[in-house]
Amino acid sequence: MEWYTTEDGKYRIECLTATTFPGALKVIREGFCQDESVSIGTEVNKNPIATEELLELCADAARDGVSLVALATDTGEVAAVSFNKLQVATSDSSEKPFFEIFAEEHCTQPSSRALIQFMADVDARCNLFEKYGVGCSLEIMFLATLASHRKQKLGTILCKYSIELAKKLKEGPVATFSHADLGPIYASMQDRKAIRQVPEICQAIMTTIATQRIGKNLGFTVHLRLPLTEFSYNGKTYPDRIGFDPHTELVAQRI
Repeated sequence: MEWYTTEDGKYRIECLTATTFPGALKVIREGFCQDESVSIGTEVNKNPIATEELLELCADAARDGVSLVALATDTGEVAAVSFNKLQVATSDSSEKPFFEIFAEEHCTQPSSRALIQFMADVDARCNLFEKYGVGCSLEIMFLATLASHRKQKLGTILCKYSIELAKKLKEGPVATFSHADLGPIYASMQDRKAIRQVPEICQAIMTTIATQRIGKNLGFTVHLRLPLTEFSYNGKTYPDRIGFDPHTELVAQRI
């Protein structure tokens, strides 16, 4: 499904498909795992195995059928991606959230486990399900753009249409992405039932100045702001490796 074509005609926004899935993973491998603040802070950028484990997380999220890609119209290359995840409120306090379960069951590397645990930690500090009184959210999980396609506002456009996609889910599924669409590399992943709950909020953890600006421009409310000096990996705080002292924001908006 096509959502939008940029005014200059250079890019179009589409739902993730089996055809664009490999290119979307390339964007995460090269654009997120190498350059994103927490990826650097947890040394995912130096650990190829950790990177592959995060790609498996993307593969799991892809099956929700709510992720979007930006395609270069002249080449068909995936220029940017928003891997989105439908999150469902836990039924009781003893039930672990999705990210914690994934880290325990699928991550062998301390780096990938630390990055996913960071997301779980931030989410746990402000329960958005309770704050909004809802049972399901669409989380903009991993947002990234290839270096050669940056400064085209693709991140903003992908976030904007992720919100629109979440709204449209009230009418029924927008896109289908089956287990088979993951391809042979992820054929051994355990299949699971599709999440049919409709999200009532859109949420994200914004870890960079650029994404925080996107959140502000799109009307997200900041519910939590944390300095990354609170987080450390292997004896160093995240800013020690990043080279400057950013903060992270947990944001959301009702849809």
